[in-house]
Amino acid sequence: MLIAHCSLLLFITACGKKLSPVAPESVVPEPVKELKVVSRDSKLLIRFVKPSKNVDGSKITDLAGFRIMRRGIDDKGCKGCPEKFPVVYDIDISYPTGAIIERERISYPDKDLTPGTRYEYKVVPYNKDGYEGPEAPRVTFTWGVPPDSPKSLAVKAGDKLAELTWPPTELLLDGSPMKEMAGYNIYRREEGRKFPLDPINPTPVRQTSFSDFGLTNGRTYHYTVRALVQANESLVEGASSDEITVIPIETTMEELKGEGR
Repeated sequence: MLIAHCSLLLFITACGKKLSPVAPESVVPEPVKELKVVSRDSKLLIRFVKPSKNVDGSKITDLAGFRIMRRGIDDKGCKGCPEKFPVVYDIDISYPTGAIIERERISYPDKDLTPGTRYEYKVVPYNKDGYEGPEAPRVTFTWGVPPDSPKSLAVKAGDKLAELTWPPTELLLDGSPMKEMAGYNIYRREEGRKFPLDPINPTPVRQTSFSDFGLTNGRTYHYTVRALVQANESLVEGASSDEITVIPIETTMEELKGEGR
């Protein structure tokens, strides 16, 4: 009886379909995408796009979070020594406290930075079992004292147009003179909306004026301006100017003739 029972168990085991074991590292998330570090409103933001697949090409169903690691780079330090990359932030995607979420893009503010220090960052995703995916290409940023906010921002309404002007920003937030002025960023929002993280100008505005074309007459727009200072290879953005509001208006031929007199 015992022999027959054991034979039956062996038969069932042999007939059952045996699945090949999957190594945990084969189902970890792909690296994050578009990793970069930018300065916004006197802060530093680590920004990236969430991965959509695992490294084996399958769809992610168990993404749990991201670990942000940071180290200060000492170009004169020990060459060949082990890297020390402590985790400074751990983002739980179920409760992303402090993170700014824009669909698939995540931005996280960095703090406790020392002016004049060059930082290197890496970000790794991990799944619900705690297994980390590979890191994306690392990024660096040199932090500096941010500029002071621009003062006395003024705006003039035009036909589908807003013309902004302001005096030059000459000081940093700590009151010291700004030696490496790099320009300005312009931010615009419509009524009832928040200012976006990115400015409307693709490159820094070098002059102290800006004309924003293609607006809708009768619609309310809000503007703010921030100065930029060069810190080695990086651009550090200062605090926002006071917000200013404008409503573009249609200009008649009579008004245009009057302005030309």
